[in-house]
Amino acid sequence: MNVNHDLKRHHGVKNVLLDIDDTLWENNIFFLQSLEWLCGEARQLGIPDRATTSMLNQWETFNIRWKGFGYDSYESSLLLTTGMIARRAGRLDLHAGLRTKALAWTTFLKSHPIQWRPEVEKSLPLLTKKFRTIIVTKGNPKDQMGKVERCGLKHIFDAAEVVPHKHKSCYLDVMKKHNLKAEETVMVGNSPRSDINNAKRAGLRTIYVPHPKTWYREMEPILSDAPVTVEVEHFGQVLQVLEP
Repeated sequence: MNVNHDLKRHHGVKNVLLDIDDTLWENNIFFLQSLEWLCGEARQLGIPDRATTSMLNQWETFNIRWKGFGYDSYESSLLLTTGMIARRAGRLDLHAGLRTKALAWTTFLKSHPIQWRPEVEKSLPLLTKKFRTIIVTKGNPKDQMGKVERCGLKHIFDAAEVVPHKHKSCYLDVMKKHNLKAEETVMVGNSPRSDINNAKRAGLRTIYVPHPKTWYREMEPILSDAPVTVEVEHFGQVLQVLEP
């Protein structure tokens, strides 16, 4: 696997494409907390955690296909799963209460305070001063830009692009729109699938910032071919990789 663990440098970088969810701030841990709540409710009705998780995952797969990534898509999945739980337990009388609690969870997901990942608050302003920095995030534009607004640092970024998926073509479109050269640009993120592999397919060098709770749908082996990926322990090391 073409991943460097010794903090080798990416030379000649002028532009940084930057993921936000689970790279700059916490995101998936809050969805996992909502799943823990759901499993707890179902467990009391005799439904094992594995079954509950499977039901939610199946609805997520369906809704992502038709609604894309975002809070509304997840809310639909969560609500549909509460219905399945109530029916499977033979307790339709509990469905309304489960829906109310599920909606409270999605309200929280849409509005919780930004919780920065380690070293980000200190390192991010330094990064944006030295490099042209463009957010590249996938999902619902309203959802994603809402988090950018809430973080309080929107003004330090040169631009923000919200794409429906982080495919090779999306990266190529972003580079074309902002007149970026691949040899002068790196992508930084926590997702092997979206942030690293598809950016590599678009000809970009990458910096992988692992997160212990990355969404399972984003996990896959990092491609072994070039361009080079450098793995760091935390966001504070990104500047070390980019500095001459």
